[in-house]
Amino acid sequence: MAASDLAVLADVKTWLAGSSGIGSSDDTLIARLITDVSGAITAYLGRPSLTPRPFTERMDGNSKARIFLRRFPVLQMTSLAIDNVAVPAAVTPAAGAPFTKGYLLEAWDGLPPGRPQALDLFHLHFREGRQNVVLGYTAGYAVENESATVPAAPGPYTVTAAAPFGPWASDGGVTYNNDTALTAVAGAPSAGQYNVSGGVYNFAAADAGANVLISYGFIPAAINNACIEWVAERYRYRTRIGQSSQTVSGQMTSAYSLKDMPDFVRASLDPYRAVVGI
Repeated sequence: MAASDLAVLADVKTWLAGSSGIGSSDDTLIARLITDVSGAITAYLGRPSLTPRPFTERMDGNSKARIFLRRFPVLQMTSLAIDNVAVPAAVTPAAGAPFTKGYLLEAWDGLPPGRPQALDLFHLHFREGRQNVVLGYTAGYAVENESATVPAAPGPYTVTAAAPFGPWASDGGVTYNNDTALTAVAGAPSAGQYNVSGGVYNFAAADAGANVLISYGFIPAAINNACIEWVAERYRYRTRIGQSSQTVSGQMTSAYSLKDMPDFVRASLDPYRAVVGI
């Protein structure tokens, strides 16, 4: 499975199975189709990544106090500079008090698909210029600080991510409730450590009963399902290459679409397309 894949082999095979089931003889073919279709989807969406990753971008100053960021959803601003001068984050004031000098990011509401978010300046403006605004931020679909409790003895000491908006895709870290971070490891975890695979977090017996907060990236369900269905369509297409219809026993005619992207896939993907120029 490629890191950029938007669906897993087992889910595609389940979709294809129907009542007859599907064996493993075409696993390599289906896996390749998943990677190919995933690439086509990300290109259509105009997004290099759906899971959280850092971005550093240059934009033109517009002489205004607001710009919209290219990637969404934005989870955190890490830096802003205008004409090579660093700009601090504004401090949210008490009710009725003015904002301090700096920037403030419009928060994501946590629900897909999201939309381009505004970055506002207080007591400043984005001075007009070519590529004179440099932004650092983290963007991607993520569940942050999902509360969980490590099961008590005798275990197993595992927690499965709830993933309410789509399948788990990447680890974003684990902390105790006091914000102390646990360390991710590849092998068996000790106290203060964890390992994770496919959204299942494994902890040490020493952490039994501990309250933890887990963060992770996910693939929105609409995109995941679109990938599964498009792969299934491409897989079935190999038995009817170039055919737009087929008559069976002279009585029944089946019609097939030859469009580059099925309409049902396009309808699922369109709300997630990047709409701010890159």
